[in-house]
Amino acid sequence: MRAVKLVDAHQLERVDLPDPEPGRDEVVVRVNGCGICGSDLSAYKVGLFSDNVPGHEFAGLVEAVGDGVSDWQAGDRVVVDPKMPCGVCADCLAGAQHRCAIALTAGLGFARPGGFAELVLSPARLLHRLPAHLALDDACLVEPLSIAIHGVERVRMDPDGTTVVVGLGPIGLFTVAVLRARGVRTIIGVDPVDDRRRLAVDLGATGTVATAAEIRATVEPAPVVFECSGHPDVLHTAADLVAPGGTMVMVGVPFGEARVAPLMWVTREISILGSIASSEDDFRASIAMLAEGPALARIVTRRVSLDGVPAAFEALIAPSSGGKVVVDPRL
Repeated sequence: MRAVKLVDAHQLERVDLPDPEPGRDEVVVRVNGCGICGSDLSAYKVGLFSDNVPGHEFAGLVEAVGDGVSDWQAGDRVVVDPKMPCGVCADCLAGAQHRCAIALTAGLGFARPGGFAELVLSPARLLHRLPAHLALDDACLVEPLSIAIHGVERVRMDPDGTTVVVGLGPIGLFTVAVLRARGVRTIIGVDPVDDRRRLAVDLGATGTVATAAEIRATVEPAPVVFECSGHPDVLHTAADLVAPGGTMVMVGVPFGEARVAPLMWVTREISILGSIASSEDDFRASIAMLAEGPALARIVTRRVSLDGVPAAFEALIAPSSGGKVVVDPRL
């Protein structure tokens, strides 16, 4: 099969690998599409999970099933939740499997081969069936949408209060859409890329600006701010947009160190909440939301072949246009 492997930092290669064979309780999925995630980009920059096939936002058709698999058969339309929690750590035992360190590192597209390939070997338990009215081409968006749903669920929202979303990449755009679906009336998006600001308005933002400084000049501090860029140097600026007693939810994942001056955080008594991955309930809610709102798929502005993946990653490091990029092994 054709696939793309992360060889080292800033080095992705299109390779030919043996077709996977399903073992007991496993299935092989033929990939229809796999989104490029911000965490994929972060891993690409430093070579994290190298010598592996990345890609954890994927959906497709069941190609083959192994012994012991009775719920699935060839041709079934599925989306895969890539997390593989250990089941025995404190988080797993507390029902928070999405926080399990193993789930966040050992799953498909991380320590195990993922969706930047024609075929993926997956435990059958990770599969979710697609509703008939959810297009297979859109189903790779279920995982990133579930991240946004989880982030919004982390904080109590006042529909009448202003909410700011910093960073309008795919997760930020989906956060805007989830906030609109939750009835939030005033949503301000922040991003320097024109295309992303336009997409945010299409998805429900009531206003957008290119920089956080523009918000400080025109809008009162917000009760809730979602930091979705994942850039460490944005963290302090985003927190400065939070009203006294308000909350900043960190949905983006900053891999590097951040320089902050937290005195004003303390004196304004703001809360800083982390948000990582998504729960089973979030994942199912994402499937339902995407099925009911196919227009959400408008965030996909480009589909690339496996051969086009290396160039796509380089372009996404400092994007000047476009929204979500999906890898389509059929191209």
